[in-house]
Amino acid sequence: MTPLRQALGNSLAGAQGKTVADQNKIDRTMAPGCAVKLYTRAECDLHTKASAARRAELKT
Repeated sequence: MTPLRQALGNSLAGAQGKTVADQNKIDRTMAPGCAVKLYTRAECDLHTKASAARRAELKT
């Protein structure tokens, strides 16, 4: 595990914000890690699904 990966951990995968603005911040934090393959494909998929579900919840 790289030092950066150790420092960041993987707790953001699947994180859900209280508001759409919170969710946007979480997504913007998670996206670069997925883009450079810091997170595993499974972690990125988990986050993508959790983010979409949370956004649907926040719209209602």
